[in-house]
This record gives sequence, structure tokens and C-alpha cells, in this order.
Amino acid sequence: AGDGLQFAPPAVAVSTGTTVTWEWTGQGGQHNVSAEDGSFESDQTDEEGHTFEHTFESAGTYTYVCTPHEAVGMKGAIVVE
Repeated sequence: AGDGLQFAPPAVAVSTGTTVTWEWTGQGGQHNVSAEDGSFESDQTDEEGHTFEHTFESAGTYTYVCTPHEAVGMKGAIVVE
């Protein structure tokens, strides 16, 4: 931990209609947020403070990765209830 190669927290639970915002720390190089089902994807950047938002309208579990760092386990999940 602390190397900039993980999402923190790695999983969150939200209600339907919630907008989730990811914020870049500027650590670990170029990152993005890419849904494994293709429903959302951010640009790749290493800019500290960059944000990406997605609103979750349907219940379910949405898994996502950082494409450049998927191989080292940079993955996360949003559980929408």
C-alpha cells in the first residue's frame, strides 16, 4: 500500500442514483477507471486532483480496473443497492 497502485477504498456500497467521484492522487503513474462491463471509462492521466464521476442508476455490482495496472491488482467495485 502507499505505492499509488490501488483504489482506496477498493469497494463501496451506494444507493441507486448515487454519483461516485474518483480522485487521482498523482502517485503511481498513469491511471484510469475502466468498468469491466464497458459501462464507463475515464481518460488516463497522472494529474493529482483529476476527478472522474459516474452516476449509478441501476442496482448491481460494478467491477472496474485501472487498465495500465490491472496486472498488479488495481481493481475495485461499486455495489449499488
